[in-house]
Amino acid sequence: MGSPWKALSDDNRRQIMLLLKEKEIITPTEIAEHFNFTMSGVSINLRILKEADLITERKEGKNRL
Repeated sequence: MGSPWKALSDDNRRQIMLLLKEKEIITPTEIAEHFNFTMSGVSINLRILKEADLITERKEGKNRL
């Protein structure tokens, strides 16, 4: 488990958290399009947030929400 403080020390991850607060359910592709991030960048940031137990992931078919 990662540190929530370290996870939130990055501005991009704080922006992602604010977007998730508004929409609750969103795909990584939608996050990448909203912030103009690469999918690799989104994946890394989501993994860090997930390891810090700040977000959860749910799979529906091939989609991760």
